[in-house]
Amino acid sequence: MNEVAVVQLGHPRQSQLIGLIPTGWYPNSVSFSNNGKFVYVVNDKSPTGANPGYCHVGNTPTSVACGASNQYDLQLIKAGLQSFPTPTSKELSRLTQQVAANNNFSRASGNDAGDTMWFLRNHIHHIIYIIKENRTYDQILGDLAEGNGDPSLTEFGSATTPNLHNLAGQFVDLDNFYDRSEVSMDGWPWSTAAHATDVVERQTSVEYAGRGLSYDSEGTNRNVNVSYPTLAERLAANPVTPNDPNVLPGTMNTAAPDGPEGQEGAGFLWDAALRAGLSVRNYGFFVDEARYNLTAVPQYSIPEDPTPFADNLIVAYVTSQVLRPLTDPYFRGFDMTFPDYYRFTEWQRDLNANGLNNLTLLRLPHDHTGNYTYPFAVSTGIDTPELDEADNDYAVGLVVQTIANSPYKDDTLIFVIEDDAQDGGDHVDTHRSVAFVVGPYVKQGAVVSTSYNTVSMFRTIEDILGTKHQNLNDALALPMADVFDPRQKDWSFTASPSGLLCAPGINLGLPASACEGVAALYPTHNAAYWANVTKGMDFSVEDHVDGEEFNRILWQGLKGSQPYPASPSGLDLRANRPQLLERYRADLQPRTAPPVESAGSRGGGE
Repeated sequence: MNEVAVVQLGHPRQSQLIGLIPTGWYPNSVSFSNNGKFVYVVNDKSPTGANPGYCHVGNTPTSVACGASNQYDLQLIKAGLQSFPTPTSKELSRLTQQVAANNNFSRASGNDAGDTMWFLRNHIHHIIYIIKENRTYDQILGDLAEGNGDPSLTEFGSATTPNLHNLAGQFVDLDNFYDRSEVSMDGWPWSTAAHATDVVERQTSVEYAGRGLSYDSEGTNRNVNVSYPTLAERLAANPVTPNDPNVLPGTMNTAAPDGPEGQEGAGFLWDAALRAGLSVRNYGFFVDEARYNLTAVPQYSIPEDPTPFADNLIVAYVTSQVLRPLTDPYFRGFDMTFPDYYRFTEWQRDLNANGLNNLTLLRLPHDHTGNYTYPFAVSTGIDTPELDEADNDYAVGLVVQTIANSPYKDDTLIFVIEDDAQDGGDHVDTHRSVAFVVGPYVKQGAVVSTSYNTVSMFRTIEDILGTKHQNLNDALALPMADVFDPRQKDWSFTASPSGLLCAPGINLGLPASACEGVAALYPTHNAAYWANVTKGMDFSVEDHVDGEEFNRILWQGLKGSQPYPASPSGLDLRANRPQLLERYRADLQPRTAPPVESAGSRGGGE
């Protein structure tokens, strides 16, 4: 709450809160002068602001000068030191009121929002919550015919992501939506719990890009899957686990938030749903990635298999005790060598076999992109950033189409979000990202510019499901009422693959009818180019890639000699869209012929 709490100590049952003092963002230390007349507070974060010194990488994958400019999100966040006189009782009362105003403690949903959420709670019985990876609004939707997008920053436009563009155009374009996090390590807790615990906040900047600590925010602690209570179970799930019963014994996950009534480690969305008596099915959330692409000990690596259920191959070992019985073990987790199209086909198989639950957790991560020359990526032909994005786009579209043509059509809403924006190019803010809401009672053909964020979506899902709020973050957030129209029940959607997925050499096994009438398109560069410029990068785990470096490599490979955006312009580009798009239209289209490059070529005139 960005405040220091003042507690009057007494008997353990008589100590009480007597006031609050406003501070900077995320205070983590408080101390006093020797005479007690001054208070000193250290705050851990600050707004990032613009990044005009964010220089261009140039012709090498890394650049010491650019790295030293310290212009990336996590580098721009600064700590602060506040000092102020110790408040009197009278001053403490005023300061407490200021904290209440800062945090909107007295704010309640307006009648319209409350009525809308009540209506949806009584008409919607299924929520599908899709989490994707790492894209800004302008990177994807900057070329949309409406909304506040900058086409000069678009890297994966309508030709690459036709379904995301159709979802935004047919339903609601959320052109003022922000991810609450900076990177995946804090993005996943915010997306699944509306809260990142203190241990996550403190570890994120140290862990990021493989600089030090382990990635602990999705159920593993120090790379150990602590959801298994015994060493034998841990070894069965992952034979390379340390063979020592004294290594992190038990099932305590240090990064898990508590529930609203003190339930230890049970503050996730699925915990709330289960406490409310709802059914939950998990596809890919909190899955141990340790056995994917395990080249050091290949005998323990779980192979990429398009049909794991038919082959009786377990591909998902869950890192949450609660989620384990609720998880499809044949749905692969985060693995950049594996197309999302096969994740869709497995989800569809399980849906047909077992039906739709009240809450579906569905991970479609391939828009992260990576691992361009891994054998399975090469064999499927999905081996460049544009192809990864097109694959992810089609999988999302197919999920929506499946529900639109199912018995669940009239009582199911689909929410789609990115866990973080990873500081990609965006003319408004480095946190602005794509988000979608699809289904009955969603406005159609609308641009909704209300300021919403990750916690707004989380709160909306809770209100529709009828679960308790998990913490003050979601309890104080406003639900996304402006997205809905109770009169708009009818809806439909037909998915269409990008022409990138219909070119020779793509071996996804799409039905022949999928590409009828779709002209083939080709990526800007081949897999060898991307393997060369990303050489040495670790795509095996979220956040092990340096996002600053990777964003610049993507920009140079996709945009060529165009200068990298120096800083957000903040311009409102909603007006005169046709003229604005015309200026950049030729640059937004992938190639109509395959790239001609030798292995290891950097291409693009570099």
